[in-house]
Amino acid sequence: MRSPAHVRGPRPLKELGQHFLVDEEVAARIVAALELRWEERAMEIGPGRGVLLRFLLKAGSRITAVEVDPRMLRTLERVFGGHPGLNLVHQDFMQFDLAGWLESDPAPARIVGNLPYYLSSPIIFRLFEAAGELARNDRFPLTTAVLMLQKEVAQRLAASPGGRDYGAMTVFRALVAEAELLFTVPPDAFLPPPKVTSAVARLRFHSRRRYDIPDPALFGQLVHHVFAQRRKMLKNTLGTFPWARPGWERTPDFDFTRRPEELGVEEFIKLYQLVVEKNASPTPSQE
Repeated sequence: MRSPAHVRGPRPLKELGQHFLVDEEVAARIVAALELRWEERAMEIGPGRGVLLRFLLKAGSRITAVEVDPRMLRTLERVFGGHPGLNLVHQDFMQFDLAGWLESDPAPARIVGNLPYYLSSPIIFRLFEAAGELARNDRFPLTTAVLMLQKEVAQRLAASPGGRDYGAMTVFRALVAEAELLFTVPPDAFLPPPKVTSAVARLRFHSRRRYDIPDPALFGQLVHHVFAQRRKMLKNTLGTFPWARPGWERTPDFDFTRRPEELGVEEFIKLYQLVVEKNASPTPSQE
């Protein structure tokens, strides 16, 4: 592992979950996996001290970097501020208008990031939400995301039905993207070293709309509801779903004795169509 001089900067903050990538070889592999073309655009989530950003600027002509830590932003401005293709944004990514950024330019977009472990799931679901929102309008600007995650989260992203890693995250991912686990990264590639092994996963987003779900929020609640009791059969967990239509259990062409990890995304959509009351209207407090 190499720790080049340009990774120096403010100390990592525990409260922000900062573990800075300091291995240049890993950074180069991540950017290569992004497959960024010069005419495209890319966003880095949380560039930190700029190890990934340096390789991104070599690969692409238009890079947006969203950083919440003002200390890191000052470091990035000092090191990279003169680059004509760089747009540094001081903002929490969870508050950033991702859909607006994706629609702001006709060029294909790619996203990369070494995500804080405690925020990785919310960030991933935000990517899914933006991609799904645009897909419903037949817009597909987001092509690829390459993310550094805790290994267990990366495995859930890329899981197949029937395995122990398969869960709600996998179902929501399948609606908008394919996923693959690329490689693992040891703790000593970071400063400070985390207590877990990391992994890099790649998402390839669908270039056309594959599924039509009238109420994505309600579909999401159904998926979360059954996976909250994943070891129980569907016939037992669905009985407590608030927006189930009367008589759903008498549907002859669906096996409700299965467990949620046995269902692929198409079967979850069928389950939603069979079970959920068509006029259901969840209140904001229940979402």
